[in-house]
Amino acid sequence: MPPRRDAQPQTNEEVTALVAQQMAAVLPGVVTPIHQIYNNNAQCNFKTFNSAKPLKFFGYEGATALLQWFESIESTFRHVQCPNERKVDFASSVFQRRALTWWNGIMRDRGAEVAVELTWEEFKDLMKKELCPRSETRAFENEFYYLKQDSGENRAYTDRFEQLSLLCPTVVTPLDRAIEKYIDGLPDPV
Repeated sequence: MPPRRDAQPQTNEEVTALVAQQMAAVLPGVVTPIHQIYNNNAQCNFKTFNSAKPLKFFGYEGATALLQWFESIESTFRHVQCPNERKVDFASSVFQRRALTWWNGIMRDRGAEVAVELTWEEFKDLMKKELCPRSETRAFENEFYYLKQDSGENRAYTDRFEQLSLLCPTVVTPLDRAIEKYIDGLPDPV
């Protein structure tokens, strides 16, 4: 039973016991939020992100290289446990040359705070629109139209189908259209 408030502790032992009891009640409520803040900051900060050696992006490599960069940077995000709200800021930090010039223009036009608050998907869409020339996209759509699995190479067919799906999402939207397109590219049963 806790001591009554109007009763004054009589000895040092009673005072020590009372302080220990109060500390035991209060400390978990103080330590837990501090621990959570520390762990959230430790998950992904700029130093942690850079220590994972994210792939630089220059902006003139073409659509396939852009997709490979997306895959690489998303792998880095998973590795360092990057929260969604930091992805655009961290990813744009590895831009060089043309990509950097383009991103600086976006930040100037929209404002830096607004630009870095884009979602990762919005950011990727902007990059695709700018850094995938329409002529290249048309060539991919044409390749996608004629994509067929050759001589039992299912892994190669599936990999290319996935790449082209990312580059040409209208060809595979909605999902039943994607399934139909994939099946159409498979060899006829013998």
